[in-house]
Amino acid sequence: MRSTVIALAIILLPTAVAASPAYVDERAPESRNAALLSQGIAVAGSPAIETLRGVIDSVDQGADSIDIRLPSNRTERFRVQDGLIFDAVRFGEPVEISVQNISGARTIVRLLEE
Repeated sequence: MRSTVIALAIILLPTAVAASPAYVDERAPESRNAALLSQGIAVAGSPAIETLRGVIDSVDQGADSIDIRLPSNRTERFRVQDGLIFDAVRFGEPVEISVQNISGARTIVRLLEE
């Protein structure tokens, strides 16, 4: 019995060590990402958030979008993540928005009236 346990330990221990995750310092996300990448695990970072200022040019609830006239006098269409934003905005209001690329579309994730 004892020799069976020792034989199993010799066979299984190297596999268990190879499958265990590398030491990761939880205080440093970049070391966590590097450790995961070294093990061949893909790491998805959070999408960048861009802050813009502009004026509401049009609101299209049916298409879940808002057109905003930016300071460069260019109008750009943004998708809306939360439909409650439509209740808070009106044509001509100056706003500050936080935009994130979600599923390939520039999407408003936060809107503040100025």
